[in-house]
Amino acid sequence: YYRGIDTTPFNSDLFFWALLFGSIAALIDGSLGMAYGVTGVAFLLGYGISPVKAVAYIHIAEIFVSGSSGLNHWKIGNVDTKLFKKLLIPGIIGSIIGALIITKVKIPYLSIVISIYLLFMGIFLIAKAYTKIKLQFKQKSTIVVPLAVTGGFVDGAAGGGWGPVVTTSLLGGKMLPKKVIGTVNASEFFINLASATTLLFLVKITDWEALAGLIIGGFLMAPYAAKATSKMSVKMILTVVGCLIIILSIRKIIPLFI
Repeated sequence: YYRGIDTTPFNSDLFFWALLFGSIAALIDGSLGMAYGVTGVAFLLGYGISPVKAVAYIHIAEIFVSGSSGLNHWKIGNVDTKLFKKLLIPGIIGSIIGALIITKVKIPYLSIVISIYLLFMGIFLIAKAYTKIKLQFKQKSTIVVPLAVTGGFVDGAAGGGWGPVVTTSLLGGKMLPKKVIGTVNASEFFINLASATTLLFLVKITDWEALAGLIIGGFLMAPYAAKATSKMSVKMILTVVGCLIIILSIRKIIPLFI
């Protein structure tokens, strides 16, 4: 045991499943600008990993994916500096609060609570695939700040939500969609870094195969995600991902009623 990391026998089954889902999650995130966290957490909970550890692993792994994605968006000019600055600090504060609450506050049936949240996120993604969500949102500081705090909090506490909460709320305004997605993705790196650092001090990593698989799968897929999804329709991706998250969530919820 060293700095919260415990060495355990290699679990090849967990590693390869995490590698697969890490790649899938990165593919989804690269095309939609969201849903990496909710996809990854749904998989980890379904595998039997505790909710607190699942959230921690996802945030650590997502540092690499969001960093690569954010850098690519910055290079091609998809990052709006003003919006980025408005999102950054409030988002970091929200994510740290969320991470502290999930590790310090004892919530009964926490895995079920998160699974129910993920279930609704899956339904949301499918609904988004077949409906045009236009909120005509104006990027005013008075609205962006609480939005960023909320998105950061949900992301820090549940392992995913920054993209769905913030990106969806900002889309439909005056800013180009690619600018919104690029800016939210670029800020997400720092949101994940803040929550992951907080969780590393509070959570002992034991399922290192899951973490390694998520990082390697996401890191390898992220640079090619845009190319891989260029011929796939957003509607199809959203539908498949939504159904996958719903199935994984229901599998976790059903035993409670049997």
